[in-house]
Amino acid sequence: MVNGQTVTGRLISSKEWFDLQAETLKASVQTDEAEPGLHTLFEGWAETTREYNEELEQVQEALDGVELPNQYMKAVVEAENPVGFIHLQGARVVYSNGFVPTEGVPWRGRMEHVSGWNLGELGTSRR
Repeated sequence: MVNGQTVTGRLISSKEWFDLQAETLKASVQTDEAEPGLHTLFEGWAETTREYNEELEQVQEALDGVELPNQYMKAVVEAENPVGFIHLQGARVVYSNGFVPTEGVPWRGRMEHVSGWNLGELGTSRR
């Protein structure tokens, strides 16, 4: 649940999400002039994410085995991960009369807005 809406899709990494966004934009923009700029934009975002993840892993490894009270450990994690996003492939919003969009799209949402989750993917009933 995200702000009262149910969103379903397959959990993916931020790198996969950026790659999917780049592919989606590339497919929708059929001009040779736009493609290099879009590629540069998404590669830059993806590289920043990779660097951030590497730094976070280093911090976590350095703290491995260190005994800190929970509130301090939480503060360290929050300082290293101030935003926190979830990424889905084939995401769809669930409504009483079906899914929107029907095919699903790459989706990114803030973790702080997620109020519930479920393992598995929601689908239409098979009666």
